[in-house]
Amino acid sequence: MNALRITALVASVFCLAILVTPAVASGPVMSPALAPSSDSPGITAMGIGVAQPSAADPFATAQTLYIGIQLSADASSMQKAADDIIARLDAIKAALVKVGVPADGIRMNGLNVNPNYGPVKPGAMEGSQPQPQVTSLNLNGNLTADVPTIRLLLAAMNAATANGATTVNSNAGKGGSPYGTTQPSAADLAKATQAAIANARVSAEALAAASGKKLGAIRSVSSSQPPMMGCCPPNMGWTVQVTVTFDIAQ
Repeated sequence: MNALRITALVASVFCLAILVTPAVASGPVMSPALAPSSDSPGITAMGIGVAQPSAADPFATAQTLYIGIQLSADASSMQKAADDIIARLDAIKAALVKVGVPADGIRMNGLNVNPNYGPVKPGAMEGSQPQPQVTSLNLNGNLTADVPTIRLLLAAMNAATANGATTVNSNAGKGGSPYGTTQPSAADLAKATQAAIANARVSAEALAAASGKKLGAIRSVSSSQPPMMGCCPPNMGWTVQVTVTFDIAQ
């Protein structure tokens, strides 16, 4: 009986060896190749592209008109002065619409009251902090207007001053946005973005060459709208700024 058990145990071990041997003989199991780590060395560069205003009408660039009214009053006539400013602003808005400025682009910015102080009156109570006396008040009312084209700018300025504006200034751009006014079409924006990426690539290639490396594929791209940089070309237009990180070719 013991001999039979030993024989059965040897046979089981022999069968197990036969089952395991092919797996061992097939070689080690290879792990899948890992993608390059985002922490691997790279080269980052910036580029700028500009979507220029329409060449068909170089005067089509919109403008923002800043209009102000200032009046002085004393405490007793402050309400009358405020009513006067509001009436002038209403008249200015109507005049702007009459010369072609869209009504929905004219916005009231606020009404401010600033006191003017005179010398402290004599005879203040001993030990008390003397209080300056208000001698007059300055009232300021302001509005902005989106003028759709430079061709309307002079007429809009004249309409504002003729109806009581005390300050009139303009700036290129609609609603105070960067030069180039509203965002360009998708096609023009794509061209400007492609130009910005191409400029970033040129800078990155120069950096790679200077360090004895070769530029690889684009790893990441981000874009931003830079602040207004100037009044004149090449800054005239909608500016696209990109930051591009490239891999270093192995």
